[in-house]
Amino acid sequence: MKAWILAVAVFATPLLASAVERSNTPPGTTARDQQEVLTWLELQSSGRAASTNLQSATPAERDRAYQRYLKSYTHEIPEYLLDDKDFNTGSK
Repeated sequence: MKAWILAVAVFATPLLASAVERSNTPPGTTARDQQEVLTWLELQSSGRAASTNLQSATPAERDRAYQRYLKSYTHEIPEYLLDDKDFNTGSK
């Protein structure tokens, strides 16, 4: 019986260690994830994957976008974006 318990303990130790290791690693912080993010950011900033089609807005589209921008100034900016009760309870 003792040998059986010892065998199970020896077998389970690596599985438990890997489970603990995975649970302590916050998502997105591994070296592979970090490198992938840096690769995407570099690709975006370099323009190597940019479209060859010239993209532009028509004058009407530009005017509508500008009107939306100007309209955003008609709304008063609230003094506080969150209520204290919502912030303290964590509810949304």
